[in-house]
Amino acid sequence: MKEELNLQGLNWCDHEKSWVLIYFSTSWCAPCKSMAPIMVDVSEHYVDQLNVIKIDVDEQTQLAKQLEVTGVPSLVLLGRSGSKSRLIGGVNTEEINLWLSEQLNQANV
Repeated sequence: MKEELNLQGLNWCDHEKSWVLIYFSTSWCAPCKSMAPIMVDVSEHYVDQLNVIKIDVDEQTQLAKQLEVTGVPSLVLLGRSGSKSRLIGGVNTEEINLWLSEQLNQANV
């Protein structure tokens, strides 16, 4: 999982995969801390389908505003076509996998 990406780093030319999952968190957020190992697992599980990037909203406020992130933890799934989906709040592995499966399968229909 890549960490601390800036706005320029979201250029699609830098990503070989069609999807980017951005994990917005902060250093002071307890649910974010509990989700950190889950996000490592998600990153490894979906390594062939998407790039997972961790963003600290306190350090990347412009990106958080641009993607309309209003709370942490937040997951934002971006596709090359501009499609966007989000999952907000502390969630477990099963919830993330179900959400990602639904989103990635809808894109393939």
